[in-house]
Amino acid sequence: MIKEGLIFLYLTVLRIFFNIFKVMPLQKKTVMLASFGDNIEYVAAEVKQQTASKIIILKEPRCIKKFDDTRADSVLNFTPKNITAFIQGVYHLATARYIFVDNYHVVLAACNFRRAVKCTQLWHANGAVKYFGCRDKTIKKRPNSAHKRFREVYSRFRYIVVSSNEMAYIFNEAFGAGPERIIKSGVPRTDFFYDKEQVTAAADSIYKSLPELKNKKVLLYAPTFRDDEFDVKNIQLDITQMKKELSDEYHLLLKLHPAVKLSGFTNDLFVTDVSHGFNINSLLAAADILITDYSSIPFEFSILKKPMIFYPYDLNDYSESRGLWFNYQSYMPGPVAFDTNEIIDAVKNSSFDMQKIEAFNNQWNKYSNGHSSSQLVKKIYRT
Repeated sequence: MIKEGLIFLYLTVLRIFFNIFKVMPLQKKTVMLASFGDNIEYVAAEVKQQTASKIIILKEPRCIKKFDDTRADSVLNFTPKNITAFIQGVYHLATARYIFVDNYHVVLAACNFRRAVKCTQLWHANGAVKYFGCRDKTIKKRPNSAHKRFREVYSRFRYIVVSSNEMAYIFNEAFGAGPERIIKSGVPRTDFFYDKEQVTAAADSIYKSLPELKNKKVLLYAPTFRDDEFDVKNIQLDITQMKKELSDEYHLLLKLHPAVKLSGFTNDLFVTDVSHGFNINSLLAAADILITDYSSIPFEFSILKKPMIFYPYDLNDYSESRGLWFNYQSYMPGPVAFDTNEIIDAVKNSSFDMQKIEAFNNQWNKYSNGHSSSQLVKKIYRT
């Protein structure tokens, strides 16, 4: 309850500032609130190309993007610890006609936008395996004040961008978003995967940075973030066994969530930790086989039509605590392994159904075509 009280106080102060700034005229500028940044980056570049709109990017502390290539007019570190930039950010939110967001941002609970404002939710994933929003099992015991706040934030999104009918359904369930709020333009960050030159260049950059990949096929292990894993000493893979069985032909890359610290780990000729300093799109471009669990990465990786292995070692517990949108074992487009030996067998036997991967891609990327950023900006700014 102390936490809820502090959040209430924080939002009350924000609401006061927002309402003061709200009496000022709306400006034809674009404000982008970034928690992840990938979709923001693509949309910002396209807005700059198609319009004369001024662009202000508000970077939350967790956002690691620098936005150097977007030509944004201003990039502010949007945190109460930087009070001047924070108040400037609230001013821009209150006076901008166009707003893009890429996550659940609690600050939006204090932002009752005017009717003329178009607030578009880009989200940070192209598909979803685990529940979120109203369907998230972990929020059931939260107090009523928290649920009211969640609904306030969800109501701020005039539009939500999707690449598939499946995600339109999921956003309806998670945010209560009806079809009139859905834009089926494709998710902006998927544009990368349709540009063969960019994909090749990105893969080459990884090979150049990691000479140990020479003459090897690349296994990329990219698990989802788990709430209790900020500092881990051991990942749920028997790397010694994998090295023994696969090192002649493969090199293993570990891509953990940026918030996770892998303690006591040392790179060697078989395995490299690429959790920091490497772009996920570039790693996906370089990977020959993806190994993951409940992450949304497969929805984009499927565009490249490359094999995937699914490793939900805690499937029963995770499904019970978080909730999943579908029957995991029967639905995911690749072999499902529950221990390292099963992963090794899947790699050695090349037990991949490429037709299932293609069908998965066609379903979840129905509206993506390599021009999603352009299509979205045209929709928002010309209607």
